[in-house]
Amino acid sequence: MQLDKKKYTGAEVQRMFDAYKKHFESRYTEQQKIISGLTRELNEMKSQVESVSSKEALIIAVLRRAEQTAMDLDQQVNAKYKEELERLITFSSDWDDFFNALREKYPEEEQVKKAVAINDKLNSDKNKAQPKLLIRELEQMINEEKVHPNFDPKKKIADYIEATSDSGFNMEDVLNPGELKLEDICRELGLIDEDE
Repeated sequence: MQLDKKKYTGAEVQRMFDAYKKHFESRYTEQQKIISGLTRELNEMKSQVESVSSKEALIIAVLRRAEQTAMDLDQQVNAKYKEELERLITFSSDWDDFFNALREKYPEEEQVKKAVAINDKLNSDKNKAQPKLLIRELEQMINEEKVHPNFDPKKKIADYIEATSDSGFNMEDVLNPGELKLEDICRELGLIDEDE
């Protein structure tokens, strides 16, 4: 709307005023809608920020709790490890004392000699560089100890009876055994050693 330098009547001024008023009211309404939309968006964003902040606080609390739990667990594991290590050291010392006493008491016993060989192999520094080879050698040495002939008392008795009679059974010996000593019979059957 353009104003001229002429004189306007009251009605024309009112019309112009109404036109300006309508134009500004229209603009005001548009601005109010924009402001209302922006306010709504601002409130939604504030709500989202609050939601994210509360989630962030929860995550931080959970992470702190997890960190504290991990530290507590680590301390428990370390304490348990130290306790078990001390028990193993004590057991190892007691075992060494027992083994040395056994070695001193029975130096000529075959089983003790084999145990000493296994112990020496285990404690040898040169074998610690190759633990898999050491384990294989120790298993082989231990398994050699386990291999022994099966003792069969029935076969021993049958062999004895067969060796002492023609038919394998002597009724006279059964009916008149004479003076029997259990130790002598066991020695003859090979159930106990001669020197026992």
